[in-house]
Amino acid sequence: MARFVKDGAFGYKAVSGGQSDPECTHVILTLKEYDKLLQEKARAEQEARNTKYDAERAIDKAKRDASYTAQKAAEEARQTVAGIESALAAEKADSAHQRALNANLLRISRERANADRKLKPKKEHTGYVVVLSEETDHQYKDGNRHVRRVLLWKTVIQSPYVVDFPEAQVREQILEELLRKNEDGYRLIDRLGINGIYNKGYGSMIEDRKWCAEPDKYNIMLKPKFRVNFRSGYWEVICLHTKPLDVVPKDMRVC
Repeated sequence: MARFVKDGAFGYKAVSGGQSDPECTHVILTLKEYDKLLQEKARAEQEARNTKYDAERAIDKAKRDASYTAQKAAEEARQTVAGIESALAAEKADSAHQRALNANLLRISRERANADRKLKPKKEHTGYVVVLSEETDHQYKDGNRHVRRVLLWKTVIQSPYVVDFPEAQVREQILEELLRKNEDGYRLIDRLGINGIYNKGYGSMIEDRKWCAEPDKYNIMLKPKFRVNFRSGYWEVICLHTKPLDVVPKDMRVC
């Protein structure tokens, strides 16, 4: 059993108050108690080393797992991106191929239409010709919703596309070709003297001063309409515009 003592001139002397005695300076253990204390100390130190080792292993494993997860995620993301890029490239190539086929089909159709209508040069001609242009009595509503009448001009332009073409394709194609600017900045309709385009009705146009403060200065085409002429066999676009055409170029007249 441990003894609580104080160090004196004649050696160690037991104190009456035990461990709590203020004069206690030393504790004397038996050999068995000392060995047990050493064992407990060694066990505690080993447990501390084990705890540290386990913690380090856990940290290393967490780092490895995180690195693996990050690498796996990066690889999956790379594969996903590669797959998307591959799909986009394939779609782009297919779209380019389809556009090329469509462009070739339209070119062949235009050249055949030009040949049938004796439009020259067959390969270079736009395929658009004016069928008729006449004054027409147009009815519209003003800003007060009153019905008004105005004389406008109606021009029918024959396209190079036969009636077998679907409406959705023809509408987009014709508008694109009529309104597309060439390298000099001119559109096909500019050759006819139409120098303005308003994509709504006449009543809206004359009220829309933000769009044009002086519409009378221009020959303005309103939103065009389309029709299938089964007699001629071609799609036609009907244009209402505010002034008569200029002299129609000879290459844009029906032969």
